[in-house]
This record gives sequence, C-alpha cells and structure tokens, in this order.
Amino acid sequence: MSTSETRQLCEWISSLSLDHIPQDRVTRAKYLILDGLACLLIGAHLPWSEDAVKGIFSFESSGPCSVFGWERKISPLSAALLNSTFLQGFELDDYHREAPIHSNSIVLPALFAALEHCAAADNTAINGPSFLLSTIVGYETGPRVGQGVYGGEVLGRGWHSGAIFGPAAAAAASSKLFGLSADQMEDALGIACTQAGGLMSAQYESSVKRMQHGFATRNGLFAALMARSEYSGIKQVLERPYGGFLSVFSQGNGKEPAFLAEKVVEKLGEMWEMDRIVVKPYATMAATHGTIDCVIKLQENYPEVTAKVDRIKKVTVEMSTPAWKKGGWVVKRPLTPTGAQMSCVYAAAMQLLEGQVQPAQFGASQMEREDVWTLMEKIECVPNPDWDKDMITGWYQRIYLEVEGDDGETKTYTDLVEAPRGNGVPLTNEEILTKWRRVTEGVIDPKRRATIEKLVLSLEDMENMEELAAILYPQTSNVLA
Repeated sequence: MSTSETRQLCEWISSLSLDHIPQDRVTRAKYLILDGLACLLIGAHLPWSEDAVKGIFSFESSGPCSVFGWERKISPLSAALLNSTFLQGFELDDYHREAPIHSNSIVLPALFAALEHCAAADNTAINGPSFLLSTIVGYETGPRVGQGVYGGEVLGRGWHSGAIFGPAAAAAASSKLFGLSADQMEDALGIACTQAGGLMSAQYESSVKRMQHGFATRNGLFAALMARSEYSGIKQVLERPYGGFLSVFSQGNGKEPAFLAEKVVEKLGEMWEMDRIVVKPYATMAATHGTIDCVIKLQENYPEVTAKVDRIKKVTVEMSTPAWKKGGWVVKRPLTPTGAQMSCVYAAAMQLLEGQVQPAQFGASQMEREDVWTLMEKIECVPNPDWDKDMITGWYQRIYLEVEGDDGETKTYTDLVEAPRGNGVPLTNEEILTKWRRVTEGVIDPKRRATIEKLVLSLEDMENMEELAAILYPQTSNVLA
C-alpha cells in the first residue's frame, strides 16, 4: 500500500468486490437504496423541484439520461443534478451520524446517470451487483473524507458539509461503476475535490439548499467521466499540505492537528461507514430530530399538560453549538418550506400542535397559521457549549417546557434526548420498508411501488439496471398538491 492516503483509498476501491463485504452490509445497502428512491420519488414534483426542472430544461437539450418522475431525458450531468435535487427535496433523506452528508443524494443520481450514459454511448449494460458495489463505495468514501476534517465541525464554520464531502463520493462511486484503474480513480478524486463547495446560508430561504448536493454529484460524475477519458487530476489531492483538500477545508478550525488524513483510510474493509448512515423518520434537517424526539418524550410522559398548548408560557430548547447554528436560529416571516425544515423552532411547534412532523406539515397554508406563529414566538433555542466536545454529546438536546396550570401557577417540565430516533439505534430494515411504503403512497401507484421494491431488494440478480431506471422514469404525483 502507498503511504499516500488518497492512493490507499483508490487502491482499496479498485480491488473491492462484493465478496469482500459482509452479507448483512450488502443487505443493508439495498434498504438504504430503497429509502433513497422513496425520497427521490416524493421530491420529483415539489414546487421547488418543478422550478429546477423548468430552469434546466430552458437551456439544456435532451440526452440519454432519465429525469425520474418526469418522463424526460437530458444529459448525464444535468440528470444527476436534477435527480439529486429531487432526492434532497424534502429533508427526508439519510445522513451520516459523524460526517454529515446525505449519501444517497450524492451516490444514486450519479450512478443512474452513469449507467444510462454507458448504455447510450457504447451499449454497455450495468448489472445489479456492479451498481450495488459502486453504491457501497460511495457510502464509504464520503464520510471518510469528511472525518478527515472532523466531520460536522465544518458546519460550525458555515460550510455545507455534504456538498464539501460529496464530490469525492460521487467520483469514487462512478469510477467504480466505470471500472477505472486506481490511477484513474486518483485522477477522478483530484478533479472532484477541486470542485467542492457549498454555503450553509442556503438554508434560510433559498431553493438552492435543495440543489447543493446535486452540484456535488454532478461534479463527481464529471470528474469520473474526465478521468475515464484520461484527463489528469490532482494527485494526492486529500493530504497535500498546500492546497490539498484536507488542509484547505480545515483552515480556521482551531484543531490540533488541523486535519486527520489517517481517518480517510482507517480500518478500510473492517469498519463500514454505512453502519453510521441514519435513515430519517421525520421530514426535517437532522439537528431538528432531537427537538422533535424531546417533545415526543414530554408528550408521552405528560400527555395532559402538553395537550394544553394554549397554556404554554415558554419552551427552551438546549442543544450543542453546531446544532444551534444549524437549526436554532430565530424564525421570522415570511417562512419558506426550506427554512421551516431547517428550524428547530418550527419542528417543536408542529410536534406540539399536530403530533407529527411529516410532509403534510410543510404545505404553504401551515406556515401561515397564526397559532403556529403564536407558539413559535414562545420557543427559544440556546447553545450548551458543554455538549460541543464530541459527536456523541453533540446530539444531546434538552427541553424546558413552562406551562400554566389550572391553579394559575407556572410549572416547568423537562426531558433530555441523548440521540434522536434512528441515530443512536438505527431504524431496522423493516422500519425502512415501512417508511418506503408510507412515503410513496399517493406518489406512485401500488403496483409500481411493489415492482420497484422487488427489484431493489433483489439487486444481486438484476442483469441490466436499465430495468429499474425504466420504472423510475414515468410521471409521479405532487404530494403537496
């Protein structure tokens, strides 16, 4: 093995086969893929997704690659961009527990565009095992690159972490699908990492928050396509001291050492990053999940108290500083669905008022309700620096609920959540299957849903992945219509 971490990673990816991966991880990957497709299908015709399609089709010509749910085809790079935008469209998609990245929105769009490009360009059929293996490569690469810069630490400095780690993941996955050599993979990573970028200020009111992982998957696919054509990239791109990925994206973090190149290759083939990919139970950004779960605990422990929402005097939500920066900001009118899904205040209000935080809670009429705004004015998020020391305490959240009783006295009720649902204890494969069926209800018909489900859960037997792409291709319905 080379002493270069970039090279070690590329050599491992190049030599990896499904036989090297424990069967339970292979099975888990299929359920993760199914969850990603649920998020993609529900996101295809959301208003902001439709705006993205309108914009891109206004200047892009048709091509060989599917825009899923639209019965339209476009170039590989734009197909990857749009399908990723759909997948990220409703904050229902996965995230990595320690190196925040939405892996499916990076990996799946790149691979579907790559396989349809291969079919059109040189009549090459990509089978299910190759697709599955390439997906696992992407799941492993993104978080490892992220942990090299202390994972979620970059969020506190305003970087959109998944958009930073994502180009490398998409490039690695696409390179594996193309069958590139270790040399070519290193070129692909070098081309991908120089395109990394993404600002967290996108979270407040813009639609572009939905698209930033799409930029990453597009750029990673572009990198693999260029490396496939023998275009050279930056060698040793991750660990170079001047202008290398890890040194640049660790600047200003105050850590010693500033970055951890060894994390990129630590226990390759022994420790699987997909074990720490979290499937979301709620339609919101990950930092809001602790808030929701804390409210749920209060509702379970004090049902009569929490039912009297009009008696609530104040709600204080305590969280780590990174979570506070990401989701604890003060909510002001007008509030968009993007902003609402990134807000711990809105999540707490909806759980208190409606008992759930799912797609139905983000329709335009919900954000105009006066009772929602009245309650949100009583909710304050505060940082607890004692919880900033690591990614374990970083998920802690505590709520102090002040409620006026029948006697006129105000009493405080409190509960603590150390890790949100699905994070500390991952959702089971059966729970993911239940989510898939619930999320796609009304979006696609039951027969189509059953067919997709069967194909994904038997990927090892699929001879041509175009079969799955074809059934994702037809029109889907708008869940908010």
